Amino acid sequence: MPISAILLRTLAVYVALITTMRLMGKRQIGELEVTDLVTTLLLSEIAALPITDPDIPLFNAILPMAVLLLLEVLSSLILVRLPRLKSLVSAKPTVIVQNGRLRQKALASLRISVEELMGEIRQQGLTGLGQVDCAILEKNGKLTVLPKPLYAPPTAKDLGLSPKAEGLMHVVFCNRTYNQAGLLLIGKDRAWLDREAKRRGLVLEELFCVTANAEGKLYWIQKEDE
Repeated sequence: MPISAILLRTLAVYVALITTMRLMGKRQIGELEVTDLVTTLLLSEIAALPITDPDIPLFNAILPMAVLLLLEVLSSLILVRLPRLKSLVSAKPTVIVQNGRLRQKALASLRISVEELMGEIRQQGLTGLGQVDCAILEKNGKLTVLPKPLYAPPTAKDLGLSPKAEGLMHVVFCNRTYNQAGLLLIGKDRAWLDREAKRRGLVLEELFCVTANAEGKLYWIQKEDE
């Protein structure tokens, strides 16, 4: 088969799959963007061809995979520079509940039943629609639920408290190995971790995992007995 035919066939399938997945709606998209999902599906199929059929030259799989990689990079760059085009290949967030009112047309257009919506609401700690102020189906297919003020958990501000903010904890040691990336994220080095462990009477090799933050707070997990 000529190279030009392979390129055209790959491009045609790529466009067809994006169009199909876009028309299916974001419920089927999951956490992947449409272009990412299409690329993943095509790559898995293309990569399997020369494995299952030895008569197919390896080049016939490598070339389409390279084309898909190029298309993915180009499409990402184009969508970053031209955000308006993103709506053509990506879903938009959809408001299902607004100001406590269920938008029935939006629910119908998404092909989501009330039972499914109720299940998602219960998973977020609420008992019913009457407790929901706003619900949005995000572009990754997940449902964001904002409760009414009466049913929202109290914040530190509501309780008149001013807790001290703590930095994020990062893995700095695990399985007898220093995590250099984690140490860099908190602005520390291996010497600092050794000193802090020694000061606490810890032997790193006897620990399964150690996490720390930029303020120097450590949290460690002992190894289980074999």
